[in-house]
Amino acid sequence: MSYDEWIGKTKDRNDSMAPEQLQRFEALMNQNPHSVTTGTELPPCAHWCYFTPIDMQSNIAVDGHALKGDFLPPVELPKRMWAGGKIAFKKPLLAGTPAEKKSTIIAINEKEGSTGKLCFVTVRHQISARGAVAVDEEQQIVYREESEEGAHPIRTQPLDIDPDWKKTTKLDSVQLFRFSALTFNSHRIHYDREYVKKIEGYPNLVVHGPYLLVLLLDAFKNKDDGRVIEDVEYSAVGPVYLDEQITIQGKGVDNHRVELRVTGPEGNMAMKATVNWTYSWNR
Repeated sequence: MSYDEWIGKTKDRNDSMAPEQLQRFEALMNQNPHSVTTGTELPPCAHWCYFTPIDMQSNIAVDGHALKGDFLPPVELPKRMWAGGKIAFKKPLLAGTPAEKKSTIIAINEKEGSTGKLCFVTVRHQISARGAVAVDEEQQIVYREESEEGAHPIRTQPLDIDPDWKKTTKLDSVQLFRFSALTFNSHRIHYDREYVKKIEGYPNLVVHGPYLLVLLLDAFKNKDDGRVIEDVEYSAVGPVYLDEQITIQGKGVDNHRVELRVTGPEGNMAMKATVNWTYSWNR
């Protein structure tokens, strides 16, 4: 099936950028939500809490996602995951300052992988406020075939850096629920144990890829307070399942770049990210 006609398809959204939504994000990150007021700058990736899906319930598929064929192409492969992306933070977004988001499908690539057919859909999102683009982002979504019975994705890539720092944590179901609620992500692999085991074939609930990136960037900011993230490129290279202990770690590779990783208890990677940073916004 050709998806050429979907290349260039766009969707526009507006958001009031209410401070209350940022307060919820800060609460999830264990920061003081009462510090957020109108005019507070959004931390990296907090924009994912805005412009959340508003699909009608009648338009939701069995997996919890919106039915394909509206904005995203009607890819015939049944399973969907967030594969990675890159984000340039050009200007600060401010709580309470309205913003506009333009989403454009820029690429659709079909491939044959070790687990069967794959289809990668790349979407560019540009969020603008106060007359300028603040966030320029590309997200890559991958669709794949059903897994063989008893088979499920695992982490296979060993850690590829000698970290300068690390921290361990274990994510629980309450955190997964709160992140799903915050982003209005109704994908059932993140909250429905019976569905994820019997239908999707995973051993447990799957931790959101975006949440792993948020945790990586939050750890970097806590280690290097005051530095501004200019851009990040990241990829999900393996899953993290509920109740697994993960290690978040980073290594500076030059004066303005750091490599960040999430690994599982066996030491293999789940997510890798490269961050370029500066000392102040180029406003």
